[in-house]
Amino acid sequence: MSETKVPRPGQATLAGWLIVLGSLLTVVAAWDQISGLRSLDTRERVEKVLSEPPLAGSGIGLDSILDFMHVAALVTGAFAAAAVILGWHVLQRSKQARLALTIIAAPLFFGGMFGGGFWSTLAAVAVILLWMSPTRDWFDGVSPTKREAEGGGDPDQKTYVPPAPPQATDPSTGSAPDSTTDSTSDSTPGTVRLSERQPPPWAGPMVHAKTTSSTRRPGAVMAAAALTWIGSGVTALMMIASAVTATANPDLILEQVRKQAESDAATREMAKLYTTDIIIASAWSMAILVTLVCVAAAVFAVLALRRYAWARIALMITAGLAALALLLFALAFPPAVAISLAAVATFSFLLRPETAAWFRSRGDDATR
Repeated sequence: MSETKVPRPGQATLAGWLIVLGSLLTVVAAWDQISGLRSLDTRERVEKVLSEPPLAGSGIGLDSILDFMHVAALVTGAFAAAAVILGWHVLQRSKQARLALTIIAAPLFFGGMFGGGFWSTLAAVAVILLWMSPTRDWFDGVSPTKREAEGGGDPDQKTYVPPAPPQATDPSTGSAPDSTTDSTSDSTPGTVRLSERQPPPWAGPMVHAKTTSSTRRPGAVMAAAALTWIGSGVTALMMIASAVTATANPDLILEQVRKQAESDAATREMAKLYTTDIIIASAWSMAILVTLVCVAAAVFAVLALRRYAWARIALMITAGLAALALLLFALAFPPAVAISLAAVATFSFLLRPETAAWFRSRGDDATR
């Protein structure tokens, strides 16, 4: 059987080329990092990072960090090279390539923090577009017109039943003639008769019964939930790791706080009130608070998949606040930009019209 020819939507073209170009630039960035990894400038930058919290006093050496960066760049470059080839096959409507890209998207996303930068994040996020309509319909071989027909309840247009022709009435009695009357007999005056070959009269637009198409979950909802789970997990782990580091090296952190406060007299006096116990308590309080928010966001994502409208609103509020907070946190920890972009994407997915219509239809069904 020949494959159904469906025109490729613009979203599929955009996603495919973003994956190809983003992955190609990631390969270049990873190669550039490997070539300059042992340079004096790189060693000085790494030594500076190791001398400051949270890595100060952790016992991690310069060579260990450089070896880790080398391996991370190699792995990221390998995944990016594979994504270049798979991205090209995605443009040819290969479902196997889409599945493979979905598997390597997460390693490409996190590996880019050490070897690919922004381009690997762009390529990984573009994979999400491959699972959203109309690109998802294109991979399934469903044209937009047929998808609209499925929403009307008659995708193949095979259930049309013509309306019954109107019966002639007898003006003298006002009732329909007897069905046993010979149809070939001459019509009496005032009687309306339809030819058997005449098409039935137009009876207005066809209205189909509402089907389960309104209950089909949009791909944007699943993408928002997946990004929420990944972002929440990474954020919680980072905060717990920071608290553990603060517990292991409170003196170094306290020293850094006092050094930063030396330029301002008022801040210097306030910094003198800090103790190691306050540093540890503050770190764990913040870690627990952020972890609880992450758990709540993950629960909101689960409930949103179960089509609770209030969970969608709660998740949008959480994603918006997280995007702003992580953007500020990125000033001190640049990799947080990637999680902030994931929060922005989650907010935009939940704001899409098809997402709002899907949640709204549940309320309409409940009122019937």
